[in-house]
Amino acid sequence: MKPFMCVYGHTNIDHLLTMAELPEKNTSGNVRSKKRHFGGTGANLATMASALGVPTALVSYVGKDMPPAFRDLMSSKGVLLDEMMEVEGAETPTVWIASDDHQDQVAYVFQGAMADMGDYPLQIKAAKDALVVHMMTGSPDYYLRLIEKPFMLRKKKSLDPSQEIHHVWDAVRFQKALSGSDMFFCNQSEMATALRYIGKESPEDLLSNVPVLVSTLGGKGARIYTRNETVDVPAVRTDVLDPTGAGDAFRAGFYAGLYRGKGWLECGLLGCATSSFVISARGSLESVPTWEMVEERAERLL
Repeated sequence: MKPFMCVYGHTNIDHLLTMAELPEKNTSGNVRSKKRHFGGTGANLATMASALGVPTALVSYVGKDMPPAFRDLMSSKGVLLDEMMEVEGAETPTVWIASDDHQDQVAYVFQGAMADMGDYPLQIKAAKDALVVHMMTGSPDYYLRLIEKPFMLRKKKSLDPSQEIHHVWDAVRFQKALSGSDMFFCNQSEMATALRYIGKESPEDLLSNVPVLVSTLGGKGARIYTRNETVDVPAVRTDVLDPTGAGDAFRAGFYAGLYRGKGWLECGLLGCATSSFVISARGSLESVPTWEMVEERAERLL
């Protein structure tokens, strides 16, 4: 089976911590609970999109300590893992994520096998077969080399550096990657950094560099900017247990809509509906919905 989408990004072991308040610098705070989960931007998106019926391949770099149960989970949802690469002598990326009662988070990232991604040979088998290439967390230099490949001219390319836009990317490389992409995904904080990198103040200004901008707004839903229209997408009202993976879930639902030929509003609604399932459980891959579940919840919003 050929993939509709090829996702590049992290496959992580997540250690989730819950706190009443995130502590200030040089202070401490009590951790209410801690638990290990499977996660990572690439693994999250690929697993949830596959569960929603979107043929998806994952390109990611892990260590030999990658839990077999994690690989089995992704395979059971249909993720194509031919290019999940085990790096000799490296560990699987690990993240410690602390969340507080205000749904704010801070993350501490050990890059492990992804640390030297910029020096690795490009993995492009799935990208050549796919219609959409989605570039998430990972090496800017790797992605710039990928974008420059001639076959990428025929692909829909999405740039989605997530929190790494703040500390891994810089203005020069971001502008170059953005101009070579067809869609840019971000949240409000990432939007602010993107605008700073291009020296502008308004989200609409990004459209001079990229045709479509998809901005998630937390509990307020999402907003989709194109050069012809701006689409406001309402959120699904639900109790939030853990926001980890909410953005990745939104993207999975969004692509499930694109795969089925839906318009921008419906894609956004499907994204918000998918997020609502994930945030109701602790851990980004603990509550993965089916297409039928997401479609029913999105239809209620319509």
